[in-house]
Amino acid sequence: MSLCHRLAWLILLHGLLSVAAVGQTSKHIIVAADGSGNFKTIQQAVDHVPDGNRQRVVIQIKPGVYHEQVRVHKPHVTFRGEDAKKTVITYRLSAQQAGNTRLAFAVYVNGDDFRAEKVTFENSYGTGSQAVALFVDAERATFEDCRFLGWQDTLFVNGSGHFFKDCYIEGHVDFIFGTASAVFENCVIHSKGAGYVTAHFRTSNEENTGFVFLRCRLTGENTGAGVYLGRPWRPYARVVFIDSWLDAHIKPEGWDNWRDPAREKTAWFAEYKSKGPGAKPAARVAWSKQLTASEASQFARQRFFSRAVKGLTGKANQAVGTIAWADAQNKPAEWYGSAEALRIADNLLLYQRNSGGWPKNIDMAKPLDAKDLADLAREAKEQDSTIDNGATYTQLSFLARVYTAAPQERHRESFLKGLDYLLKAQYPNGGWPQFYPLRDGYYKHITFNDNAMINVMKLLRDVAAAKPAYTFVDDARRARAAKAVEKGIDVILKTQIVVNGRRTVWCAQHDEVTLAPAPARSFELVSLSGGESVEIVRFLMSIQDPSPAVVEAIESAVAWFEQSRLKDGATWARFYEIGTNRPIFAGRDGVVKYDVSQIEEERRTGYAWFVDAPAKLLSKDYPEWRNQRSKTAK
Repeated sequence: MSLCHRLAWLILLHGLLSVAAVGQTSKHIIVAADGSGNFKTIQQAVDHVPDGNRQRVVIQIKPGVYHEQVRVHKPHVTFRGEDAKKTVITYRLSAQQAGNTRLAFAVYVNGDDFRAEKVTFENSYGTGSQAVALFVDAERATFEDCRFLGWQDTLFVNGSGHFFKDCYIEGHVDFIFGTASAVFENCVIHSKGAGYVTAHFRTSNEENTGFVFLRCRLTGENTGAGVYLGRPWRPYARVVFIDSWLDAHIKPEGWDNWRDPAREKTAWFAEYKSKGPGAKPAARVAWSKQLTASEASQFARQRFFSRAVKGLTGKANQAVGTIAWADAQNKPAEWYGSAEALRIADNLLLYQRNSGGWPKNIDMAKPLDAKDLADLAREAKEQDSTIDNGATYTQLSFLARVYTAAPQERHRESFLKGLDYLLKAQYPNGGWPQFYPLRDGYYKHITFNDNAMINVMKLLRDVAAAKPAYTFVDDARRARAAKAVEKGIDVILKTQIVVNGRRTVWCAQHDEVTLAPAPARSFELVSLSGGESVEIVRFLMSIQDPSPAVVEAIESAVAWFEQSRLKDGATWARFYEIGTNRPIFAGRDGVVKYDVSQIEEERRTGYAWFVDAPAKLLSKDYPEWRNQRSKTAK
């Protein structure tokens, strides 16, 4: 900092202390990009507000375009511009680049009692991903005569008591969204394309949050098929438009159920005295509301904000805008170096058991609190590591991609521990049990069910081949992985079921000693599997220079699939009776039925008894494999 700037800051600090001494209500800091103020950037000014600040600090922002990402963690801060069109905070960042929506902001406010006047907040990313101009995750923020520019997810508001007055907000998909209680008064809400204005998040009627639009004006351009007033991000979303003018771009039905008819029973979407070409109360969806004057009065700003707040807090609030574990599996390679990917990778380390594996059916991407951390530390010794339902091999694949994109030693060590677990869990005959350490019952069987063993073998194959995400694995482990794959292929060939001297397909699980077809749960019978056998065949077709035994196994399985089509020609049963090749079904009593209608409704509707995956195998994958073999032979 130059001498002039140090003197300016000392004068400013002296002024702040003097103001505090005489009991005035605000302090002032000037930001000017040209250097004529106390600071050149807004973040510098915010950083110099005292921690735990209890008095209003006004950051006067001189006209200019400020290309920066800003975080406001301190309370009682005001951003004050001179003209919103000339005072612009802009940043270009998408959720895909940042890792999740919570991180993809231009400005983030989580200090209470924030205020902004005559300022533009912009995320300049454009279309193609969520890109937040302003994310408020605090209490009682106020915005007057401000502009919010973006496309998808422009304005993200959590917390309560937020007030937007005389503002301009634009976007095309879910561009006003979040968990908050917020009132928008005399605002222009501008749609720049077909989509949805709002996406409110409310998980129960106990939460008294919602978006209220008072005397707003909804306009649009290039809106194509039209724009919905909103859709429920969670089932109990609440949005109300009162005395607002709606242009013709608003769809007659008004509201969308987010592809979930069940939300029509819980979402609370309402209007009162809407005006303009888009105001068509008679055409609105039947599950929305047209309010009476008395009902509408409950949403007057002071009355709405006077209620004790009941909203999301803690880790439930922190999870809003993050991604789920299932959504984290198929991101672009660069995403795995993002802060969100690193956060999730650190979660995986906490869920990893002492055995090296992971348990199943857990959203491991969710934020954790102190209680979760204590629970996970105690659970590390649990014997519930498994390859069922995607467990262990998906965690390993994720960790490998994160380590490759942003190397951290703790993630490499966790991956190697998990890889060693998979190698140790393999039976001498080449199969893998569902759980390891072993559990009694069908959990010990060699498990093709839900493609568990095949997906383990795919990961080990890629490790052995030093595929890009696994180049960090040492030579010794790569050699062990290659040997494990060889043994796995051997047991696949040995377990292919022979009927009347002809090879067919596989059961979903096989006895770990005899290799005979074996049952699992009471309704998962000894059978020929029309489901799991598809991925087994695909894996065999992926083998370079396959042996005659592998070729025979593929050809035999394909022939079985061809002859086992159901009458529609495009569907197969999940299970076929060995010997008769008839589709079989069973309820929880385990009794074989030959018609799915003969089992109880709970199992009839709660299980996938029919599959269509063989269709692509026969029409695309197998012909391509044959063609490739023909070219190789030439």
